[in-house]
Amino acid sequence: MPIQYSEPGPQVENAVRSSLQSLAARPASELHALAGSAPAELTMESPHEIFTLGLDQLSTATGLAEARAGGWRYLLRRGDLVVASAQTTFGTAGEPVFSMFNSGPFVASTAAAFTRAEGMGGAAGEAPLEPRLLHVPALHAMAVWLHGQDATADVVLPLAPTPPTVDSDRQYSVEEYLAALRDAAPRVDAVGVEDTTGG
Repeated sequence: MPIQYSEPGPQVENAVRSSLQSLAARPASELHALAGSAPAELTMESPHEIFTLGLDQLSTATGLAEARAGGWRYLLRRGDLVVASAQTTFGTAGEPVFSMFNSGPFVASTAAAFTRAEGMGGAAGEAPLEPRLLHVPALHAMAVWLHGQDATADVVLPLAPTPPTVDSDRQYSVEEYLAALRDAAPRVDAVGVEDTTGG
C-alpha cells in the first residue's frame, strides 16, 4: 500500500526546530531525551499526527472516528539511526506548541513500523494511506494507524511494548485492534477521585 506522510505546516515544524535550537549550547551527554545527540546532528522526518482514544471511548468504539487529534510527532534521525522523537500539542488558542522529546522504546518500534508499512506494497492506483500515531494512555498502548479515504481499509500496526492481549508482530484491522485492547481493559485498575498517581 502506498504510504503518504501529511505535512503539518510551518508552525509545527518551527516549534520543534526552535526547541532543538534552544538545546544547542548544552552538552550532548545531558540530552538524554535526544539519546545523547547534539541537536545539530539530528534531522526531522516522517511527520505524523497524534490521535488519542480514552478508555471510555474504547468501550463503545466500533471505529476510530472518536479518536481525538492531539498534535504532531516527528522522528529524529542521527546518521542511519532514528534515535528520538519530537512531539507538539495545542496551546490555549489552538496553536501548535512544543511538548517533548523522547528516546524511549516506542521510537524504535515506530521507525520499524513505518519501514514495514512502506514494504507492504499495494495495487497500482490504490489510494495512499496516511500514517498516524494512535495512543490509548490508560493501556500504555501505542500503534501506527494507517488511515485512508476508505476507513474500512485502515490498518493498525501495534508498537512494542504492547499490552499482553496485543501482538506487536501482527497487522490488525481497526476492529480487530480495538477488540484486542478491550480484552486488555479489565486489567486496568479503577482510578478514584483521591488518586495521586500518574503524570
